[in-house]
Parts: sequence; C-alpha cells; structure tokens
Amino acid sequence: MNNFKIDEFELHAKDIRQTHIKELKSFVLYLGNRSIGRCNYFSGRDYYPVWIELDYDPWPREAGLEVKLMKAFYDFLPPKGRFFITYEKDYETYRMLFSGYSVVETPLGKSLFLAGFRWFKNWYFPEGGNEGGPKIQTNKPSSDNIAEEEIKELLEEVKNPEIKDWIVNNVKRKS
Repeated sequence: MNNFKIDEFELHAKDIRQTHIKELKSFVLYLGNRSIGRCNYFSGRDYYPVWIELDYDPWPREAGLEVKLMKAFYDFLPPKGRFFITYEKDYETYRMLFSGYSVVETPLGKSLFLAGFRWFKNWYFPEGGNEGGPKIQTNKPSSDNIAEEEIKELLEEVKNPEIKDWIVNNVKRKS
C-alpha cells in the first residue's frame, strides 16, 4: 500500500515482517506520520483470495479522510478481495452494531460503502483463537452484476429509511 496519496498524506508501511505463512506479511500502516493501525496482508493462494486486515484507529474520520482511506483499500484489492477492519477503537460504530444497526448504518460502514464496498458482515464474535476482536468484513465485488445483487441484499438489511432512500437515490445502479 506504499505510494498511495490521500490529500497531502502518503499511505505507507513500516515495521514490515514476514510471518510463518509465506503469503502473509504484517506491518504498521501510516497515513503521513500517524499510525492508522497494525495491518496483515495475505497475497492469496490457490482458491484463497487476497485479504487485508486492519486493526483500525479511526482518527482519519475526524480529519475528513476516512472515505478516501477506505477507497485506497478498495482500489488496492483485486475483485473478490476481502477487507477486515476492527472497530473496537471506534466507539460509535461499536455502540451502533451492538444496538442492532446494520453495518452500513454506522459511521465506519458508511465510509466503506462510499468507497465502493457493497457486501458486509459483522464478525462481532470472531471464530477461533487467532481471529482477534470484533471486526467488519467487506468484499470487493467481482463484477457490476454482483455489486447490484449485493446492493439489493443490503437494502433488505438497512432499517433507517433515510439511509435506505439515500442508497436508492444516490448509488449508480443498472436500470
């Protein structure tokens, strides 16, 4: 993810470490000189798709950079790539998810949606011992047709009529 620019800030990795899995690297990701979190990058193998996991510090939202940051992840991933992002440090998203809101109704979910992601899963209780804490999974659609289907499914999940109307009226869709 080096050499991505978000406004005047460069997105870059430090402390890059190879793990015991040859396709998996771990590093700290910075926007400018400030950390946005520890990151794992899996480059894919056979039928396992590329994925990125970010233990996110949501300070870019307050700086007005979060949608652009999520768009950098979206652009970096290939079709079918997966993005996992923790929300334990994002108190508003955490509170809303545990109160029954859908992912896209939260501040973080909205940023992910505006960046281009269309499918979401809340891993509020991740499986297994190495899975870490609560996180959102979102996948980059493999095609426009898949993205359209994902929007239809998403509209069934959204409870807030204002957000549902916004999606219907503002997202480019097939006619």
